[in-house]
Amino acid sequence: MKKRVFIILFAALLLLCACQPTPEVDAVKQKDTNVLIDTVLSEQSEKTETGEAPVPVKDQMPDRFAADFCTPAQNVHVVSDAPICVLTDGTLPMVRVERAKLTTEQRMTLAKRLLHTDKLYVWSYRVTREDLEREIANLIQEPTSEQKAEWMREDPENTEERWNEIMENRKKNLAQLQEQYRNLTDDKTEPFPEWDGIAPNNDRPVMIVADPYAGGSWELSNDHIDWRDDDADMPIFYRAGCDVDRDGSYWADVFCHKANGEAGAERIAPERYGEVHEGASISAKEAAQVALSCLDGYGSFGIADIYWTNNAANGGEDAYIAKTWAYGIRLTPAVHGAGMSYCNVMASENDPINNVMRGWEYSHISAVVDGSGKLLAWNWVGVLKETEVYSESAPLLPFAEIEKLFEQQINRKLAYEEMRDATLTVDNVQLGLFRIREQNDMDHGLLVPAWVFRGTLVPSENSGWAGLTQRYDTEPVLIINAIDGSVIDPQKGY
Repeated sequence: MKKRVFIILFAALLLLCACQPTPEVDAVKQKDTNVLIDTVLSEQSEKTETGEAPVPVKDQMPDRFAADFCTPAQNVHVVSDAPICVLTDGTLPMVRVERAKLTTEQRMTLAKRLLHTDKLYVWSYRVTREDLEREIANLIQEPTSEQKAEWMREDPENTEERWNEIMENRKKNLAQLQEQYRNLTDDKTEPFPEWDGIAPNNDRPVMIVADPYAGGSWELSNDHIDWRDDDADMPIFYRAGCDVDRDGSYWADVFCHKANGEAGAERIAPERYGEVHEGASISAKEAAQVALSCLDGYGSFGIADIYWTNNAANGGEDAYIAKTWAYGIRLTPAVHGAGMSYCNVMASENDPINNVMRGWEYSHISAVVDGSGKLLAWNWVGVLKETEVYSESAPLLPFAEIEKLFEQQINRKLAYEEMRDATLTVDNVQLGLFRIREQNDMDHGLLVPAWVFRGTLVPSENSGWAGLTQRYDTEPVLIINAIDGSVIDPQKGY
């Protein structure tokens, strides 16, 4: 115990004596996870010998995180008065994990739950009688002379010869469609084949539906699942059928990846989960249960965040127009009673042998449930498997030490000239589990206790970033390893 305290104090002194931090100095170094494991095991052994009982983490920490200071590097005003959300009622463990895949049976069971069916079918584009009638009608209608003249004016390369060639191809296409229409014997095409639960072995997803004759655009008209190659680390995407013009599309990421205040999105405080939000008929807690009900038998999961949010796009014709409001629910695995913080950044590195970029998603589920309780979207990213428990109660640095480290490292993080005189408001502080990967390994890692800080950075009016508010939400502004005080960079994975 004394040796560990000496190491921690010595490391803190080195940080305090460091030079003025600059953007070129990288505070994040690849950890030797074996050293971290030895530290935890040594501490655990000492506690076992003395008979010291584990203390619940909530009893070790204050209720709120407060800050009000200016960084030395760029005079960024950092303010906070946020509740500290501890993602466990007991202690925080440290466990080894690895990238995992779902079995065929698990895929089938999950797909049936999401689509509310006993039979699953592989969708593919099939022409129906209605489709052919529509296409034939369009081709029968000859272009007018005005349309031809407009086409000729659009491009200098549009010549009479090219027009005649297009018209000839149009006639051939019409004849083919008419022949195809005459050969149809029923309003329905052949049924789609049943899905055997096997995931594809390439980047092209298998599209799963409940109706063997599901017509129209699979993406818009039908409840469906995209099932990708398990190696892609993003195996399952579910979306309910929708009317894009009226409802907008139901992409889970569009709903769930908004930060507090973005396009009117509102983060719901945990103590308000039992309340029914305006515009809904069920509470946030009930909406979360809809999303969690699909996961029975797949391990433990907990709520990381719930938002009242929308599907307003960031660009295009419908930019910032919210067509559908719903609960955006972020779920993460719960390990030995402790939850993981949500992060939507993929850890990545270049593989020098194969010369490819390899990545590892942080495990989470993004779910969208409308105000009546209907599941609109459900995505599972980064499936994990626990392989070894090193400690049920990992040792944590004192909170006073975390406060000092936060002040030092936020100064380094916000040391760019463009951040001069900005204001950072930290409004979301969590203490839970976070994954760090092993050295030179994108398939194995540790879940360690970590402090996760989120907030909003407002640049100064005099800076080059004036008006470009930065919301650190799906990617936190700072993550600190609660055991050794090191900074974790989610993009590097350590």
